[in-house]
Amino acid sequence: MDPRNLLETARNITNNTLREVFDEVLREASSVTPYASELIDYISDYTLRGGKRLRAFLVLIGYWAEKWGSGNLDTVRYIMAAIEFMQSYFLAHDDIMDRDTMRRGGPTVHVMFERSCTEKSLLTDCKHYGLSQAILGGDYLESLVTYSFYKSGVSGDDLRRLIYYYTRGLRLVSYGQFLDVLIAGLPLEKVTEKDVMTIHRYKTASYTIELPLYLGAIAAGSHNHRLFEAFTSYAYPAGIAFQIQDDILGLYGDPKITGKPVGSDVREKKKTLLVVKAYEWGDEKDKEFLRLIYDVKKPEEISEDDISRVQEIVRKTGSLDYSVKYMERLTEDARKALTDCECISSEAREVLEWLLELIIKRKK
Repeated sequence: MDPRNLLETARNITNNTLREVFDEVLREASSVTPYASELIDYISDYTLRGGKRLRAFLVLIGYWAEKWGSGNLDTVRYIMAAIEFMQSYFLAHDDIMDRDTMRRGGPTVHVMFERSCTEKSLLTDCKHYGLSQAILGGDYLESLVTYSFYKSGVSGDDLRRLIYYYTRGLRLVSYGQFLDVLIAGLPLEKVTEKDVMTIHRYKTASYTIELPLYLGAIAAGSHNHRLFEAFTSYAYPAGIAFQIQDDILGLYGDPKITGKPVGSDVREKKKTLLVVKAYEWGDEKDKEFLRLIYDVKKPEEISEDDISRVQEIVRKTGSLDYSVKYMERLTEDARKALTDCECISSEAREVLEWLLELIIKRKK
């Protein structure tokens, strides 16, 4: 078994199912009013234009965790699509919060609607129009999550458990996102490594790794508590490692590969582990400059030279090296969680171990 081929298969299954659902709701929207087709066109373009589909892949691994290759793909494919609708829903709103204009190599949803407003010469504030319609678009995407649960055919107690863990996942991400937005407004000197790790645990690990594995296993009818405990023990270190790598790419990644502007995390004033440790270990000049960037300047006032200097400070203070080594320790913790549980099939264990390497070596 080649995990890369399986990932590609999962990606194709997911994309085909996403298209199927979008085609269905496009017909529904068009029957209500021809204007509504634009809503579906924009959110489907946004959702389908790229994405690693790692969450959908993990749903499939969770589904096969105990009995590899068993079950019904027509059931699990809708759960795989559901987690990607959830991801797209989060991102559409996240782009507004972060003031991002580009995602996956194309315009964000609020930018697409703002441009549409301008092109149509609508008699309204087009920036506000774009934000309003993007919020609605995110809400609409969330409705497609539960609709996909319905289409999966999961029923009875399993459906109740699916809804319970899905809504719990939404709440956990909200706590993490709340803290993330809050600390963006706190002085840099007041933000701790513990704050950053709490955000990573609940904003990333809980729904990027843990929730997909849970949903897959629930769809397969699993009630094995040891399996779910193993998923959690794997998910948190793996998910935090995923986010640390994401932050590294956010500061140093190639925009042509990541699909996001270089240094976008700096302009968004994201107080990542890289920045928090650089501030802790920097000299007084470094601290003064980092306070200027993260506490004083407006996002639009941050220049390319400012971003370059932040990159330099993170490197020279040892913060980048610290973050990379921390990520490596986390991957070892996640790997140990897999070996400690015999309830996970050998095939699922092999794929999850491979995924750890993919997480820390990815470029986008």
